[in-house]
Formats: sequence, C-alpha cells, structure tokens
Amino acid sequence: MKIDNSGYLFKAILLTACGILLTFFPGVLAWVFYIIGGIIIIGSLLTGLTGGEGGALFSVGMVGAGIGLFIMYLPKLISSHIAVIAGMVLVIVGIVQIVKSRKKDLSNGMRNVQLVFGILLLVAGIFFMFNPFHASKIIRILTGVLLLLFAAFNYYVVHVINQRNAGNSGGSSSYPDIIDASGVEKPDEINKRIE
Repeated sequence: MKIDNSGYLFKAILLTACGILLTFFPGVLAWVFYIIGGIIIIGSLLTGLTGGEGGALFSVGMVGAGIGLFIMYLPKLISSHIAVIAGMVLVIVGIVQIVKSRKKDLSNGMRNVQLVFGILLLVAGIFFMFNPFHASKIIRILTGVLLLLFAAFNYYVVHVINQRNAGNSGGSSSYPDIIDASGVEKPDEINKRIE
C-alpha cells in the first residue's frame, strides 16, 4: 500500500518559501501585507459605495476598510513590538526554569544545567526587551531559520515515504513479518467457514 506524501511536500515547499522570505527578504513580506490590505480596502469601499439601497452595506464596507488598514499596519506593529513580547516570554520561561532547578531533586549536574539554561533565557529576554531594534532582526532571522529546518524535516519525511513506497511496490511481500490485525475477514475465509 502506497503512502501519500503530497501533504508533506506541500508543507515543505511552503515552509521553504516562508523561511527564505523571512530570513533574506523581509521587505517582500511587508509588501505582501500591503497588497492584501489594499485589496481588502478597495473591495470594501466598492461594496460600501455600490451595494444596497440607501447605503445598507456602507457600514460593512467601512468595517472591511478598517480591517484592510489594520492588515497594512501589521508589519510595522510586529516589527516594533515582537522583540518586547519575545523578551517577556523568555524572561518568564527563564524564571520558571531557575525556580524549577532550585526545587527539583535531580542529580547535581542536571540541576546545574537547568539553572544555567534558565539564567541564559533570562539574560536573552532582558536583552530582547531593552534592545528591541537589533533583537527584532535576530528574532526574524531565527524564525526564518527555524522554518527552513522544519522544511528540511518535511523533505526528509517525503524522502523516507518515497523509499518505503518504492520498496513496497510489489504489495505486502516486502514486509513478510507484518501481521494483519485489522480484524477484517476476507471473503474466501468466510466461504471456508460456511462450507
């Protein structure tokens, strides 16, 4: 039985495109938001001005235009506040790790590793919170690299599925040790029982 790998391939291609755009071409991503917001604004204004008797759809069109403006403003909002939000999250996680390392009854080496990890997270969080301009660029690049790593994992899954499909092209004879435990009886087994 062949396994479908098209979903993994689609995710890998999408993650690769997003990772490359986010890491190397952040301006393109901002322009995508501007284009989407512009399309929503134009469509909403046309709907509000031309639709319905007595301007019944005017308020709906204005709400849609407001949503379009918000979408166009998203890149600036994200770039100016993402470092502060990420810094706050890292500070909280760092404090939790430090507290856990003090309370756990782990071996001394593991406790020290968790304590150092918590301190590093705490320092990184404070750096992100008070140096947001450089930190936002670092976060953007790290996010792009993570997306590329997830894409590489999905490409690996596609490769493994292709190998299994190639080895399993002759039916289940490639895997003789697999036992069918589905509980579904085949028609010839039912006929033998009736006779």
